[in-house]
Amino acid sequence: MILLLFVRYLPLYIALFFINSLSAQEVASIKGVIFDNSNLKPISGANVYIVDSDLGTVSSELGTFSLSLDNLKKNEIKISMIGFKDTTLFVSHKNIKNKYKVFLTPKTIQMSGVTVHSHEESNKNKAPSSISMIGSRLKKNINSDLATTLTGESGVAMRSSGQATQRPILRGYSGDRFLITSDGFELGDLSNTTADHAVSMEISSAEGIEVMRGPETLAYGSNTIAGIINILSPMNSQKKIERALYNVFFGHESSNQSKLLGTNISIPLNTYQLFTSITNRKSNDQSSPLGSLKNTALIKNDLSIAVTKFGAKNFTSLQIKDFSMDYGIPGSPEGHINGVDLELKNQSQKLMYHSDIKLFSFNILDIEQGYIRYGHKEFVKDANYASVDLRQNIIYLNALLSGETLKIGINYQNRDYLTRGFIWTPNSNETKLAVFGINNRKYDNLKLQFSGRIEYRSINPSVEDTFFSNIEPEDVKKRDFILFSFGISGLNKRKNYSIYNHILYTSRAPKIEDLYSDGPHLGSYSYEIGEPKLDQENTLGFENTFSFFNDKNEFNLTSYINYSSNFHIFQKMGDGYETGADWIEWGSGSSGWLYKYKIFGLETLIYGFEPNFKINLKYFNLLGNASICRGLDLQNDMSLAYIPPDLIRFQIEKNILFLNNTFEFLLVSNQDKLGEFETPTNGYKLFNYNCTYTFSKNNSMHQLIFQVSNILNETYYNHLSKIKMIMPEPGLGFNINYRFRI
Repeated sequence: MILLLFVRYLPLYIALFFINSLSAQEVASIKGVIFDNSNLKPISGANVYIVDSDLGTVSSELGTFSLSLDNLKKNEIKISMIGFKDTTLFVSHKNIKNKYKVFLTPKTIQMSGVTVHSHEESNKNKAPSSISMIGSRLKKNINSDLATTLTGESGVAMRSSGQATQRPILRGYSGDRFLITSDGFELGDLSNTTADHAVSMEISSAEGIEVMRGPETLAYGSNTIAGIINILSPMNSQKKIERALYNVFFGHESSNQSKLLGTNISIPLNTYQLFTSITNRKSNDQSSPLGSLKNTALIKNDLSIAVTKFGAKNFTSLQIKDFSMDYGIPGSPEGHINGVDLELKNQSQKLMYHSDIKLFSFNILDIEQGYIRYGHKEFVKDANYASVDLRQNIIYLNALLSGETLKIGINYQNRDYLTRGFIWTPNSNETKLAVFGINNRKYDNLKLQFSGRIEYRSINPSVEDTFFSNIEPEDVKKRDFILFSFGISGLNKRKNYSIYNHILYTSRAPKIEDLYSDGPHLGSYSYEIGEPKLDQENTLGFENTFSFFNDKNEFNLTSYINYSSNFHIFQKMGDGYETGADWIEWGSGSSGWLYKYKIFGLETLIYGFEPNFKINLKYFNLLGNASICRGLDLQNDMSLAYIPPDLIRFQIEKNILFLNNTFEFLLVSNQDKLGEFETPTNGYKLFNYNCTYTFSKNNSMHQLIFQVSNILNETYYNHLSKIKMIMPEPGLGFNINYRFRI
């Protein structure tokens, strides 16, 4: 009864709590910014705590921190960060500054003649529209998966077939038109193919998420018109530590009764360093205001081990990762009625070598070799054999030379793609060889960046013993592509404003599935038919950002427009079940039936606007952003399918004593600008709240994160969801996470 009353009156409680906080007098506090003394850049995630007190905080992604003076027992405030020397700040009630600037000095660790230096590894020149979620900003927003964590950010939407398969969509682009990478390299899964394939990672252990846009993204791939999403893992830390570090985290989500438990451990062993990470997540069926969505439970297990050897001016790291996931896709009248069960396994090995060098204008050398073994099985519910079995083995080698203004690199990759079961996409071998370069220039207030990438890609299918019912076998043959991409950007920064522009031309080779698919994808309710004669996809994009800023406020307006002469898209060939209609039906017996989808190359235009602002008011910070995206099928003079609806988000941030509070309001429009056979969705509004309580004791840092989502228990449907015809998105939910580091 008490819990029901709490849920019922929670919105009123939050409103009263917020009004009271506005009317109350501001509590005196110590505020400051923490910088790296070697390059004057802000430091995120530094521990800031009052000596002989249980209270503390961590610095934000901008390096800022705030502590209440009411909790000041001593005049000593300690600031610490891995890889930097500790610093103590002495303050008093009588003599306090408005804002302190704290400079941390990188450590130089010496042992047995070995010296490890901290240094800036690359000079990134990302577009202003890029998104960075690092440190406390990530921790307070982190959710069960990557897509949900990024929901609400400018230009980000979500595609799904249930909670296990949620994947980000950037500016209306899906598939491999943007990359998801971990520490700069692709995950090696099949989540960029169809909606039933999950992203093979556990986001809870990540140190940060970057959504990068602009010419620099060509260092990662030839087709990054929408950017890249890079997950920063703790395994890839390049700093030598002096003592063992232990991170433990666990959490619970009410919407699916999810349970999370994980730990990261780093242990120094003379010139070696050992890292291990273990994470387990188990979730029941996803709930909604209309009930539970059956067959959407999941189990994730993620194990990582790394051994790093530090030298005088280099380090070598061997990393091994084992990720597994069992999950379900709900049934549908359009698919297998009782649902589909899936098993995913992604095992990888990575060997990295990093060295400080002196070669012409280059000062850093990075070499990486990797191997990925990926498997994906699909089972009709309660079946004891896999109807679809997809596998791929990837081996790659990368080399990169970096300097103050110039970066050049080479990438080689070989991929074996294997299929079994009731799917007739042929086994294929794909080879990729790429060379790229990035050059940064600065002229007074103008920063320029030039990038280019040339890539050769060869796809060689094996047609022996392969059955095709919708493709001519003689068309299934080796395809070779030469891909050329380039980018130019300019940033003119003045005292209170800046103007940024970039031009990006990208090339994309069709995937193996685009060319040769001829079979069902059980979890996406589709029978997909490729086009062996499909040409490469080229896109020309323009982006502009105007920014105005001062000491307290910041306003940005980003616009973009992308033109493609041959945009690859799978489109439904018909709508409405009709027995014997060749263009909509694939017989799957009593267990269901599937629509046919055919890939086409269309002339398209995708454009949009992304305004955002941050205003520091007397008692709180007000933040806002919007995502407005339009897609046009110029060939058929109609809207492009699968474009997300418009989104507006407002956030109010308020620090009250030791609590960091964020109140969030999301407004999403109707989506009635549709492609052929696409169904509309109604708009909706969401009210969310989260708070973070951080304290430090005896050199340990503790963080408690509490999130309330969909407070009004709104019934709404995600336009890009494959299951929106079955069940709405989750209703009122409570998430709690606890993390501590010693």
